Amino acid sequence: MQRKTVFLLLILALISGCTSLEGPFKVTRVIDGDTIELNNFQKVRFSGINTPETGECYYQEAKARLGELLLGKDVMLEKDKTNIDKYDRELRYVYVNGLMTNSIMVEEGYARVFDKYKDDTKKYEELKKIEETAKSKKLGVWGCEEKKEECLYVGSKNSKTYHKPDCKWAKKIKPENIVCYKSEPEVKGLNPCNTCIT
Repeated sequence: MQRKTVFLLLILALISGCTSLEGPFKVTRVIDGDTIELNNFQKVRFSGINTPETGECYYQEAKARLGELLLGKDVMLEKDKTNIDKYDRELRYVYVNGLMTNSIMVEEGYARVFDKYKDDTKKYEELKKIEETAKSKKLGVWGCEEKKEECLYVGSKNSKTYHKPDCKWAKKIKPENIVCYKSEPEVKGLNPCNTCIT
């Protein structure tokens, strides 16, 4: 339902002349879940959203999903309030087949809305509404946090090291590998993380 709404809003905006799109451009590379490279060698950072960084929970899934949606396809771009970020990437809303990919990534739980830049994101409120649904269903990135909420420590089923739930290394454990330890006796015989437990 959300995708149909986004598509209709795009058509209405184009008809009324409110939105001018650039393109089409072909996507030649997916760098991560919110950054692509085009056939003109320009890097595009998706405006208004933020996906997990390398090694963090749901990073691979977000990158793979963006690849499914865009790699090798023609896209249209819409500028945001700020044109270029500090890494010289274009900040854009990216459309494929009339659908805004930024909102698809949020709707399916691969991305969060980038609250830090809400005043610089013209579609912030629209994306935030979409995010609420994904969050309530605990889709994707929202499921990562749920698994650690009530844990005293967390670890990976592939490791003998345990971490505090907010540790930077704990955030890199894939959701399907998380082990929750709710008491001190449960971590007896395991190795404490050198970074977060002293």
